[in-house]
Amino acid sequence: MASRSVLLHHLSNMGVNRVLHMVDCSKFSRRAVLFSSFAVVLGCGSSQRTDGLVAGESGRVVKIRDGDALTLDSGLSVRLAEIEAPRLAWNDRPQDPFGEQSFEMLEYIALGRVARLYYGGLSRDRYDRALAHVLVEDETGKDIWLNGYMVHQGGARVRSYSDNCARARALYPLESEARQLNRGLWTHQGYNVRTPDDLSQTRRGFCIVEGRIDEIAEIADGQSRVAGTASGGLAVRLGYGLARAPDRIPLAPGDHVRLRGYASELDGHMDIRPDHWAQFEALEL
Repeated sequence: MASRSVLLHHLSNMGVNRVLHMVDCSKFSRRAVLFSSFAVVLGCGSSQRTDGLVAGESGRVVKIRDGDALTLDSGLSVRLAEIEAPRLAWNDRPQDPFGEQSFEMLEYIALGRVARLYYGGLSRDRYDRALAHVLVEDETGKDIWLNGYMVHQGGARVRSYSDNCARARALYPLESEARQLNRGLWTHQGYNVRTPDDLSQTRRGFCIVEGRIDEIAEIADGQSRVAGTASGGLAVRLGYGLARAPDRIPLAPGDHVRLRGYASELDGHMDIRPDHWAQFEALEL
């Protein structure tokens, strides 16, 4: 079981070039990486961050599996809810850009520390991993919200699901700051926020698109869709679920939004098919 001193010793032995590479990509010095967690720690009290969540298991972090996944000493595998980090290479799958740095970022802040799990939605995925918001305690006794920390440092993007979206709106400002300051993964062009025109050319997969709404309408189909228009805006088609949702955002033509989701092809056109309103951010320009 790794102690904090053992972890720091391990990091110091990683090699100067590797450590500098990690720090350069995240746009922070090593000291800043340690203390910048306070922006997430002090932003609100622990009770505010866990308000409305259900307390779950606790245990010491003994392994980091990815930039958004870890294992406790009980053997419980944990996936940090509502975020998605670049992936490490696995079998024939290549590593995502910033995958190793994201892994090291979580390892640095979490390995060897006692973690407390909180649930805001679906608690297990199909692989029986816990889907949780995770708090660890730093050397001063302050709690660090790992999900928020990884997003704030540019180690992950916000990605919510209809059954797990309790903290998405608390995570968005942290992601926006990381993106504006060009931290971490935001230095890589592949993670850029797309324009509506870009959406038509993007590859299948998770992406973020931002633009002006040209058209918005409710449709009889249950599946909502958002696609680019010929005039460079967004056409929003709301299926029954989103149109009738109690947390519906009052959007209208001319409004600017940021939307995230899985882009896929339908009838020769790429679109995003949102199924919950936490995927939308209404923007004030």
